[in-house]
Amino acid sequence: MPRNLSSRRSKGSDYGLSSEDLLAQVEEGQTINLGWLFAVFRRRLWIMVAVAGCLLGTAGGAIVLKTRDDVATYTGSFDVLVEPITAEGRLARLSLSAQSGNLPTSATEISKVGMGYADLTDYETQVRVLKSPKIMNPIVEKIQAQYPDITFSYLDQNLILERISYEKDGKLEGTKILRVQYHDENSDKIIYILDVIAEAYLGYSKQERLASLEQGIDHLESQLPKLQKRVREYEKEIQLLRESNQLSFPEETAKDLAAQSRDLGLQRVATEAELAQTRANYDNLKAQLAAGNPIPILLKDISTQQAYGPLVSQYQNLEAQLALDSTQFRENSPPMAVLRDKQRNIRQLMDQEALALLDAVEVQIQDLEARVRYLNNMDTVLERQQQDFPQVLREYDDLQRNLAVATESLRTFLSKRENLQLDASQQDIPWELISPPDLWQNEDGSPQQQAPSDTKRMVMIVGVLSALVGVGAGFVVEILHTVYHTPEEVKADTKLRLLGVIPRLKGKLITPLPLTPPLRLGIWQRLRLPFFRAHSARLSLYREAFRSLYTQINLLGSKQMPMRSLVISSTSPEDGKSTLSQHLAVTAATIGKRVLLVDADLRNPQLHHRLGCHNRLGLTDHINRDLPFEEVIQPCPGVENLFFLSGGTYTRDPIKTLSNPTMQRVMEGLHDVFDVVFYNTPPLLGLSDAQLLAAHSDGIILVVRLEKTNRPFLAQVLETLKISGTTVLGVVANDAKNYAPLNASSLYHPQYYRKLPMGDRLPS
Repeated sequence: MPRNLSSRRSKGSDYGLSSEDLLAQVEEGQTINLGWLFAVFRRRLWIMVAVAGCLLGTAGGAIVLKTRDDVATYTGSFDVLVEPITAEGRLARLSLSAQSGNLPTSATEISKVGMGYADLTDYETQVRVLKSPKIMNPIVEKIQAQYPDITFSYLDQNLILERISYEKDGKLEGTKILRVQYHDENSDKIIYILDVIAEAYLGYSKQERLASLEQGIDHLESQLPKLQKRVREYEKEIQLLRESNQLSFPEETAKDLAAQSRDLGLQRVATEAELAQTRANYDNLKAQLAAGNPIPILLKDISTQQAYGPLVSQYQNLEAQLALDSTQFRENSPPMAVLRDKQRNIRQLMDQEALALLDAVEVQIQDLEARVRYLNNMDTVLERQQQDFPQVLREYDDLQRNLAVATESLRTFLSKRENLQLDASQQDIPWELISPPDLWQNEDGSPQQQAPSDTKRMVMIVGVLSALVGVGAGFVVEILHTVYHTPEEVKADTKLRLLGVIPRLKGKLITPLPLTPPLRLGIWQRLRLPFFRAHSARLSLYREAFRSLYTQINLLGSKQMPMRSLVISSTSPEDGKSTLSQHLAVTAATIGKRVLLVDADLRNPQLHHRLGCHNRLGLTDHINRDLPFEEVIQPCPGVENLFFLSGGTYTRDPIKTLSNPTMQRVMEGLHDVFDVVFYNTPPLLGLSDAQLLAAHSDGIILVVRLEKTNRPFLAQVLETLKISGTTVLGVVANDAKNYAPLNASSLYHPQYYRKLPMGDRLPS
């Protein structure tokens, strides 16, 4: 009976990573991998060197050419204090600016300006003005009398004009000092040019000051007649207004009328409130009397309570007595009749008194109404009196305000004109030369010579930068080249079990020469002996890699459930899956296992060429034509215990063939006959052939070819395997360059070759 693989599939996690484990490992902490960094340097060293060399050659050559013709120069400078540093001086300067019209600040507001923060000069604009052609052209003309080669562009190029700054609380603060620098090859020329510039700048500051003062004086002279005329007009209008309206003190009259109107309004409001309250009280008392209840009227206030309180008490006592006697006497009895008469008499008296009180309240209402009418009449009279007066008062106030403003303006202009005339009579220079023109000097007092550019230092800097750019270029290439370089990268990136590493084997697999003593060999054989020994060592290492791989695969199983069926596949073509399947099958057969190698790549079967077998009948013929195993399985020539099942007749739909239920029965039947069955399948990327076979096997082994397999493609394949639930046993790193296991050093020992079987050769 064929074995049921369902129990083996349920134990998939015993062999490899199940769909729940695949791509679900816990991310380990990211640390700097120094081994990876050194590996990148080793792989991309030629790129780094090439990029750094090109940059260094280009930039270094440009620097050398540029600095070759440099000559030594000298530098001189002088400093000018543009603004006063004392509070008195700054206040005077600010006052002058305000008087001349340069600032909108009035003289009365000058003291409000913070002396430590107010810059009276726009330094950025001032620097541009001082270097403008208007200022520099006269300077150039004067310098050309001594040095004709000086031009405006040459002077502007070598002249540096800046504001001296200092650092305060981490910020640059500007001073009130301008520094003028000039550099040239001739030290005498520097001193002469700086003297001319200093004299011109100081003269400019004086002319600027005088021009500002003259401008302010002219402005004040033009405005004074207008202000004087305006003051006279306002005074004449006020005089005419007083004469026409007979006003001595219009402000006091307006205040009296306003106070009377305000008091009258308050009285009217109070009287109207009292009238409204009295009317409400009258209506309430009238309603009580109409309802036959005079008691609230008699007791409405303290005075009525004192006057009519005994009467009300007597009436209430009679009511109480009637209520008490009604329980003892009949209603028509004499005692009850007497009490009823007394009650009626007192009630009539109470009604009369309540009516009298109600008439008194009505009289009070009439008095209040009369008072309200009087107050309204008085209000009308006051309004009639004030009808014309406010207009007169407004005109008077407007004229007074205009006169005060005009008078103050006239007084201020006269004061400013006097101050400006006084300042204009003075001949001092606003700017101060605090540091005269002089050359920069060394510590010993000699002129400081500006040496040519330090070529070596600049080339060294360019070299360091070029090296950094080269290293960066190497890492960029490394990142863009998305392939695996070492087995460790494969294991770390996929989080899968690394089953084995297959080294790169260069050259053709040839049979080594027998290592007989040197006396038995000819001269040609002696010359070839070292080559064959080295090749035999590499070949042995290659074989040992497959033995180690097969051992690792066997360790995945157990005695009760050994590994019996394995699917070999890869991400893309040419990753070495066919070579791995072939050599892995040969290794298993060599150790005595009965092995079947199945070429399940129905799209492009190639294993029969490698093994020296035919492809006349194969897997597709057995499934589609139901041929017996004896007709489709063939032994591999030269390898004992190894059998081969080719792909067979070409089919247009491999997926239909592999998903046929017969295929599962075929795989179960093969497992009963052979110890191990290897299935060579097409690549996984974009194809599902390997997944169909892996669903009925012990698992799938992925082949990753170093320096070729693309990382994103492998990640996509692993995601697909995760979705399909395929058991992944692990990965095999193929074509490892310069790779050898840690215990492989004995393979290179000369005595080891004497133990190797001569003539042993793997199929090519």
